[in-house]
Amino acid sequence: MTENHIQMCLRGVGRDYVMGDNIVHALHDINIEVSAGEFIAIVGSSGSGKSTLMHLIGCLDTPTSGTYTLGGEDVSAMPDAQLSGLRNRRVGFVFQQFNLLSNLTVLENIALPLAYRGMSSDDRNRMARKYAVMLGLEDRLQHRPTELSGGQSQRVAIARALVTDPDIILADEPTGNLDSVTGKEIMDIFLDLHKRGYTVILVTHDPKYAEQGTRKIILRDGGIVDDSAVNSMQTNAGVLEHGERSTKGISFLDLLKVGLREGLFVHKMRTALTMLGIIIGVAGVIAMSSFSLGSKQKQADQIRALGANMVRIVDNRLEGEKLADTRVGGSQGLSISDMHLIKETIPGVRMAAGARGIKLNIVTDAEFISRIMGVTIGYPVVNNLEIDKGRFFDKTDFDNNARVIVVGHSIARKLGGFSPVGQFLLMGGVPYRIVGTMVNRSIDMKGLEASGIADANYDILMPIQTLLARTRQIEMRSELDEIYIQLESEDMLFESGAALRRLLAMTHNGVTDFRLVIPLDLLRQKQQAQRLLDVLTICISSIALLVGGIGIMNIMLASVIERIREIGIRRTVGATRRDIKLQFLSESVIISIAGGVVGILVAFIGVAVTCVAIDLPMVVSSFMVFLAVAASTLTGLVFGFYPASQAATKDPVEALRYE
Repeated sequence: MTENHIQMCLRGVGRDYVMGDNIVHALHDINIEVSAGEFIAIVGSSGSGKSTLMHLIGCLDTPTSGTYTLGGEDVSAMPDAQLSGLRNRRVGFVFQQFNLLSNLTVLENIALPLAYRGMSSDDRNRMARKYAVMLGLEDRLQHRPTELSGGQSQRVAIARALVTDPDIILADEPTGNLDSVTGKEIMDIFLDLHKRGYTVILVTHDPKYAEQGTRKIILRDGGIVDDSAVNSMQTNAGVLEHGERSTKGISFLDLLKVGLREGLFVHKMRTALTMLGIIIGVAGVIAMSSFSLGSKQKQADQIRALGANMVRIVDNRLEGEKLADTRVGGSQGLSISDMHLIKETIPGVRMAAGARGIKLNIVTDAEFISRIMGVTIGYPVVNNLEIDKGRFFDKTDFDNNARVIVVGHSIARKLGGFSPVGQFLLMGGVPYRIVGTMVNRSIDMKGLEASGIADANYDILMPIQTLLARTRQIEMRSELDEIYIQLESEDMLFESGAALRRLLAMTHNGVTDFRLVIPLDLLRQKQQAQRLLDVLTICISSIALLVGGIGIMNIMLASVIERIREIGIRRTVGATRRDIKLQFLSESVIISIAGGVVGILVAFIGVAVTCVAIDLPMVVSSFMVFLAVAASTLTGLVFGFYPASQAATKDPVEALRYE
């Protein structure tokens, strides 16, 4: 050790407080030099300025006049971050009220200052355990402060002060809340620390303790009235060997732990209710977008199952004068020749087929409503239909106008029996033999109304020539009601549609007595119209997030008020304003993220159950999940910023006095 090493020096220090229109001079013209290894007792009556002087020495406050140097550094005009660093590196506090954090264990309380150095959990626990053993706390490491006696609590406070390897130990009435026996034990600890080479500054009102140090400073009305040696105890002048004491700030992992412990687990019910708005908002966004996407996916899949690469040319079925005008204009309506011409001239056409409807009375015991159509030979292929029992029409059936029919799956079931193939069905007073039934098209037609596609399960098909032979008496009617075009790819829909319009405009002499229907495009148009509902859902969910954010702000403001003393304790051991702000901000963000995660889980469960119940494909947008989580996180940041800022601006001295 080096003799007469000055650790601390106050020159002409004063501290004034503005109280309304008055200025209170708490300290004035304080001049003190403290050498390494001294044991100084500061005494004085209540209001003499003892606590104010201790706060200045401990860098919890700054002087309004004079200069203060600690460890060779001028403290007088330091910003908050540097003052916090000095407290963490050079000063260890021991308080009358112990000032332990009730949610932390003994080991965690001792190690708390090291967290603000950015030290790893293992390293700081190792250091904390060392000083806990030194002070006889090895069997209390996992206990909470509420499980300790007063003497044990003060030993924890002393160990916390020592763990930073400080230059000076500041003790403010450390025996004030203890009985005489325990008080003597604590005083013996300070005397032993002095013998080890620590500089101890003790604030006390007890005369017998004031006489046990090497020096006594008496304060009265904010000034020093006496500063003298009190006994022959040797001053251990010099400098203790210190290890690494750089201050890196609290780590992200420690912030996360504090946020979880303080933000989620202290008031579990309150936290859950706070998260409710976030949960509803996130779950609503994801669930509604999933239902919308699932509905669109189901419709698109059904369209593709029916033939996504299909174009329908539909006759306008004009009547009266309008029909006569089109015929005079040179158009004979849709015809089989149109169908053949399209197949031969339009590039990309894989197959073409035609159909024409007819109304006939059906005589049967079964009750059903069917669609009776005459079709060309390629009709099943174009419409992705398959024969279940029997056969489809062959060339002979078409050439001979055969009275044969193929019925849909639902009609076949209505007719009863294992298979109606071979039976006769009386339609329009004429018997038709059933030669085949179609495979069940298990597609939910609900929602596909926009595509113009009917349910083939209720169709009754006959050869087109058979139907035309029965309807020749209807003058001027188009030969076909619809032409179905199957393209090689759905990517050719736009190009082929334009070519079809040009071709038919030419063959119909410019008369537009038809319309093109592209089922997939119609479905897309309907889905685009549904976007308004999606936007409305997002707006409603945003309101829920807003309500959740307001709830977070309210709870965090309440939390700041409840934990003012904790803020003071953390500031005392080295937390900067930034550390406090990040701590409370991390808590609000963790609450919002936790709410977002729970909202995602709720949405997934709800979507999964609902989709199974209503036979909807489960489609979850990763973008919407990301958006929901981002929105909930942003909510925590935005609405947690003000409470966090309020916490950071708390004066550490006033915070420690808060009851």
